[in-house]
Amino acid sequence: MEKFKEKINALRAEADAANVRAEKAELQLKALQDDLSAKDNDISSLNNKIALQAMEIERAEKRIGQAKVMNQQNEDVQSQTEALSRKVTLLEKELQTAETNLRSTQERLRQVELDSEGWERKASSLEKDKADFEQKYESMEAKYKATKKELDETLQSLEDL
Repeated sequence: MEKFKEKINALRAEADAANVRAEKAELQLKALQDDLSAKDNDISSLNNKIALQAMEIERAEKRIGQAKVMNQQNEDVQSQTEALSRKVTLLEKELQTAETNLRSTQERLRQVELDSEGWERKASSLEKDKADFEQKYESMEAKYKATKKELDETLQSLEDL
């Protein structure tokens, strides 16, 4: 009888431990999801920066065209054209940097998604383990009750003799 109680207590402790692990996994999953949301926000921000840079490049290219027309009229405009060309070069470099950052962020996002999927699988596994432990507990409890009933019936029949 004492062994059965010890086994039941051990199973309860294992079930409690599994619940704790499942809660930790859920917290970790939530943290990863929060991190994923932050990464999504970063990506949106970078996409906006890219769009702004593209508009800036378009404006700069228009200014370069106007400067070339003015250059034909006035040689002093030559220095302004060179300045605009340098600005376009800087903008192109910034665009390249932004695109590189976007690719890097997308790669990190893919990695976070993979990690998230791993944690989800782990959480599912833990939930399955929990269900298995609960089923084993119920089975052991049913066996315990059946054995107890049988013992009580045996004792009753011995008393009746």
